[in-house]
Formats: sequence, C-alpha cells, structure tokens
Amino acid sequence: MPPTVLQESHTVRKNDFAPLIECDDLLRELIACGGPMPSDYAHMNRALRRLGDAVKAGVIAREDVIAYSHDITSRHLEGTMQARALGKKYGYSGDFEIIEAIYTMQIAQEPHLRRWDLYFHSQAAPNAVRNRKAYFHQLLNSHSAGRARTPLNVLNVASGPARDVREWVLDNPECEVFFDCVDAEAHAIERARKLCAPFGKRVEFYHRNVLRFLPTKGYELVWSAGLFDYLTDRTFVFLLKALMAVTKRGGEVVVGNFSDYNPSRDYMELLGDWVLHHRTSDQLRALALEAGAPADSIEVMWEPEGVNLFLHIRR
Repeated sequence: MPPTVLQESHTVRKNDFAPLIECDDLLRELIACGGPMPSDYAHMNRALRRLGDAVKAGVIAREDVIAYSHDITSRHLEGTMQARALGKKYGYSGDFEIIEAIYTMQIAQEPHLRRWDLYFHSQAAPNAVRNRKAYFHQLLNSHSAGRARTPLNVLNVASGPARDVREWVLDNPECEVFFDCVDAEAHAIERARKLCAPFGKRVEFYHRNVLRFLPTKGYELVWSAGLFDYLTDRTFVFLLKALMAVTKRGGEVVVGNFSDYNPSRDYMELLGDWVLHHRTSDQLRALALEAGAPADSIEVMWEPEGVNLFLHIRR
C-alpha cells in the first residue's frame, strides 16, 4: 500500500516521492518482521537520510512526511517512544516524560514494539541526552569539591523530572548543595517533587515560565540542559542575560544546545516531529557575546557523542 500522501497528491509526480516510498517500503517490511534488528539500523538510517535530503531540497514537503508519519505510527507503532514523541502529549516532543523515559531507557513490553524502542534508544540523540545528565553530575562534583561546609546554590532551569538532581543527591547525601528547580509544566513539577521527596528540604520547585520569572537569591551554578535549543536567537539572548544576572561572581552559567552535528536529526524531525534549533560552537559563542558575556569568559564543550554542546560562561 503506498503512503496516504501519495494517494492524495495530484500535483506532484510520483517519482518525486521516491525517497518516501523507499522509507515506507522499509518500514512496512520491518513492521511485518517485528521491528528492526541491529543489523537493520544502518539501512534504516540511510533511508531516513535520503528522505531528509529530499525534504531539505524541497522535493517533498515536510508536512507530507509528517502526515505520513502520523498515519503509519497510529496504525502500527502506538506505544513506542517514537509514537510518544510524535503525540506531543504536553505540546512538544521532548517533554519531561520523554526525557525521563530516555534517562531510564524505557522499552515497550509488547514484542512487536520492543525492537522499535531499542532502535530509538540506540540513536545518537538519546545517547546525548543521557550523557548530559552525566555532564551535569560532573559539574556538580566539580563545583562542590573543596567547599567544606560552604553551601552551593544551584539553579536548574527547565528542570523537567529532576531525575538528574535526585540521582546526584542520593549519591552525595552529605554535600551542602541546594537546588532551585524551575519548570513551566505543572505535571513536570509534580513528578519532580515525588522523585525528590526524600530530600525535599534541599530542593525547591517553582512552577513558573522562566522567561517571566527567575529566583534571584544568587547562584554559584546555573544549569539549563534542554531548553535553549527550543528558543529563537532573540529569546536565547534574552534568557541568557537573565541567567547571567542571577549568577554570583566566580560562578558559572552552563547551557546545553544540540549541535549541527546530529546523526539522529532526520529520524527526530521526520518520524518524531521533534524540531530543535541546532547550533554550532561559533553560533553559541556569538550569542553569548550578544548577551554581554566577556569573550574570555566563554567556553564551549560537548558530551562524548558530540551531539549536545554546552556553553559555559564564567562570571
């Protein structure tokens, strides 16, 4: 059966849809076989790359591919990580439930869905998300080391499920580190409060939009892992200025952003409708300068996949 969009199109030649037909044929073959095996991953990635190239070239409209993705996912892949991202339960693909599912590598128990989730978690982007949790933990280790009994105050912006905070505090129960976590999604705050209930006195939660509100008591470390690559350049600069303003002298602001090197990008954007502002190291530096950061205070680092960049600004 050809993609639904082909049946509905009267103005575009069928040959123009060749990459979508190829992807559809492969997906249906893999669905019939119970999902992709690791030996199928490269073939799947190549088909998605060709489809992505066709969309970038304007040969196929992105909205046609998204319509196709909704159709085949609703027919065959409900309950998978891909379906959850595409469904945008809270209005966007990378919500707190998706992030927690990536952190904990949640996999559907149904045999015909399990292989699809294994494929999802094998991608560079989910690996990068898990790596950024480890990156945050390393930052906390570095900033808390040698402080004796001097408290470390941390602002976690767009904190999501706060599983990263929970895990670090459980591993470091004696450290005098206190967290203020801000998130605009009420369900994320509710989930995070439950996860962090055993040490609630060390974690304060704010259900607020960070573009309108930030706690102002002053922080040695300000962290935001999964927000800035949803922001336009103008909003990026606006919020970065605000974060720098609540960071104490000698402290540090660290902002995560997906890089323009993302092998999972076609999969994310075309089968998950998960679209981010991918940025290069130079673009992050330029935005930091625009926000008023001195050139010698700026550094850009990355996690092992090279997919998630981290803009560091020393105050």
